[in-house]
Amino acid sequence: MSKGTVVSSELRFFPANEVGASDDTGARSGPRPGLEQLRQEDRDATATYRSHYSAPEVTAQDWSAPPFEYDYITSAFECQEHAAEAGSADGWIKNHYAFCRIMRGEKGDRVCIGSACFVVKSTFRVTILGFGSERDRAVRFVTFVDEIVSNNQALKEATFLKLDLECLALVNGDECTEDPQNPAEVEKSLGQWERVPTYTTRFTSAAPALTPENPNRLGYMDFWSRATARVVGLPGSRPQTQDSPPQKVRYDTVNYLNFNGNNGAIFSRVKAVIHFPVSRPEFAAMTESAAHYRLAMQSPQLTVPRIDGKTIPGAVDGEALTRWYFNNFNQNRTEAVKACVAEWGAGYTEDGKYQCDEYPFNATHQGAARGDGRFSVARIPGPDNEAAGRWLGAWYSYDRILDSDAFHVDATP
Repeated sequence: MSKGTVVSSELRFFPANEVGASDDTGARSGPRPGLEQLRQEDRDATATYRSHYSAPEVTAQDWSAPPFEYDYITSAFECQEHAAEAGSADGWIKNHYAFCRIMRGEKGDRVCIGSACFVVKSTFRVTILGFGSERDRAVRFVTFVDEIVSNNQALKEATFLKLDLECLALVNGDECTEDPQNPAEVEKSLGQWERVPTYTTRFTSAAPALTPENPNRLGYMDFWSRATARVVGLPGSRPQTQDSPPQKVRYDTVNYLNFNGNNGAIFSRVKAVIHFPVSRPEFAAMTESAAHYRLAMQSPQLTVPRIDGKTIPGAVDGEALTRWYFNNFNQNRTEAVKACVAEWGAGYTEDGKYQCDEYPFNATHQGAARGDGRFSVARIPGPDNEAAGRWLGAWYSYDRILDSDAFHVDATP
């Protein structure tokens, strides 16, 4: 590779589906965002996901939520099957615990020997898989390099590609502590990447002190991939660096997610959706609850209490709900029961056979106690209502929906 002199060089590193480089790459510019601003970014997300869990345990006496299972992105191939999302600037967030991104790279040098000039060029693909946790304040990434093509026989061994998973602590200063056993930075020739195409990176975060301003003990970090390429033995060739767009991880430490651990790390910039898949036999126990939610979102004018022009939040394409945990003393429940009594009388339960189902849920800030009338109540069988409540409580825990987190409801069968 020593013949000729480089007269111009270019490194392009871009989301696979983007035309050219994204304007939003690398570290944030401007002042460091506050905690509430970071949470609002999550609430403003447009991408959605559905959690997929195994069948719940159903007995003649009761309905229990399905066990928690990670629905990770298990391979680069799975990520590449979703290239439409994974190749975007935001990448693909499959769920709160699974992220992937596909980047493309091109390293080109225009070389001249006297008056004769030519281009030596290599291209490559980088796939990054991310793994959250429902037990630890830790996140893991696996980076794959493949589809390496060079237009010169010696170029693969002469072109060195350094990949560095960068991160930026956004709240407490220690949200991206690198695990020395899993380094963030690796440099190899393209030929070496072809032979050993992967490496693993792990970041951790210490839990901050519990304060009134941060009762969920949150931490946030941005992360992005940095590519640096150079060609050895080519006079005038210098390292060039480009960054991917950033994404975000949220850490938390809480004691009220009863089905999961007290610590967690999630990919939070996505619209969380709880699904009530009542067409599945094992979820049929909550059919009437789901029908009530569906009616409330689609035809609120038909619901109780009857208010002309009423709208009710929560639909996937509409206004979000937000979880209410701290200082929730069943204020919503109290107001909802008043509405049930007003509609069906004080004996509406028929000695416990029926219950007053409310939507939005008791554990949301948008419930009946808000006082704007944008809620619905229905008299439904007690076991149905209780099954739906168990599922909501389990899902809050499984997907780490914390106090004031936004979410949406999909009640389609």
